[in-house]
Amino acid sequence: MWENLFGGKWDFIKVGPLSEIIVKIDRKGRIVIPSSIRKQFNIKNMVKIIVREGEITLRPVEDPLKSIEKLVVKGTTDVERDIRRLRRAAERELQKEA
Repeated sequence: MWENLFGGKWDFIKVGPLSEIIVKIDRKGRIVIPSSIRKQFNIKNMVKIIVREGEITLRPVEDPLKSIEKLVVKGTTDVERDIRRLRRAAERELQKEA
């Protein structure tokens, strides 16, 4: 898969508790987080980017709408429709920022 995306092998180095991976950035500035890392940290569709002292850190973030869904009583159709509508609006806003 990585060969198809980037035209070559990718490097993954694990030294004790520290792991390091080298990935390419596409023309739009995007990177792909390997699925094994996404699964390990339960990354679904959002991460927090922290820039500090010359380093970039990604942290998994729970989707805010998922947090709201947990508070909603299951089986209430109107609320579920509103949650879907809010999710679409939030996704459109995220696309504008990208």
